Amino acid sequence: MKTPVLVTAKEYEKGRDIFVETFDGADALEIQPAEAGESVLAERVRQTAARMVIVGVDRYCGELYPALAGGLIARFGVGYDGIDRKLCLEHKIVVTSTPGALTRSVTEHAIWLMGCLARNVARTDRRMHQNDYRPECGEELFEKNLLIVGFGQIGRDVARIAGGAFGVTIRAFDCAPLTEAAGAEGLDLADFLKKYHLQTYTADIEPALAWANIVSVHMAANDQTRHFFNNSLFGCFRKGAMFINTSRGSVVDERALYHALSDGRLAGAALDVFENEPYRPVSPDCDLRKLENVVLTPHIGSNTSASNRRMASMCLENCRNFLAGKLDRLTRVI
Repeated sequence: MKTPVLVTAKEYEKGRDIFVETFDGADALEIQPAEAGESVLAERVRQTAARMVIVGVDRYCGELYPALAGGLIARFGVGYDGIDRKLCLEHKIVVTSTPGALTRSVTEHAIWLMGCLARNVARTDRRMHQNDYRPECGEELFEKNLLIVGFGQIGRDVARIAGGAFGVTIRAFDCAPLTEAAGAEGLDLADFLKKYHLQTYTADIEPALAWANIVSVHMAANDQTRHFFNNSLFGCFRKGAMFINTSRGSVVDERALYHALSDGRLAGAALDVFENEPYRPVSPDCDLRKLENVVLTPHIGSNTSASNRRMASMCLENCRNFLAGKLDRLTRVI
């Protein structure tokens, strides 16, 4: 008899090939799509006696946890800010993620958004669709100052590509000491800086913001990073800078960002993530969709066919290891 695994609907569609292949094969897992809403998902868990669920970015804060007590939540992705850590610990629920599976996709999306802002692609495309043939002068990325905020694997890959392919000058901000970051890769400090084309690695954000023409954000979402970019910090930006966020919406105070864009402090912003998803303004007078110098995409940074296959495969491998009691093999975050 196969063991049921519930997969929320959007994630099932993203990884359909892998999930169908698993269901049809001689696997111990029975993959079942399910609605993502917490009350409906919790009821399906109770009905099917499922011990494992695969979920996306939806927020779960109540009845899923007692329904799934002693089970597994496998995140189809990396961030797990939608999962309640306290309730997981209380109900002895293991949580896994898919580290590395989406790195390339998000990295590429961040690079495309930089180019889109620099060359006014979205704005001039909208005009062309309205039969408005107005050329607009853009900027080259070459020799621009790029600050990468959050120097995990995605931030490092953005640095490697931007520095190697476009010749930007790069500084990285992260709270982890440089010796720790370099040591984790078995590199001395000079080799680490050279590998990622870094001019400087710093834990002092304000002077770095004053220096940067482009700021690309790759921070984790947690209590410490919520509204990290606020009125005070936006006031430190170099006038005319471009701002890209492909990490999590909660790290940016969208009211503060709106005002920084509308008053000309920032030349433009490109956002793939938002405080409210699907996007809705944090207040009616701060609707980012009304600004011409903003590029918006609906949290698609990790959504490529290749990364979806990788994430689906990693989720299922975590389910198999959990079922077999091989907890040491899980890509565990809680």
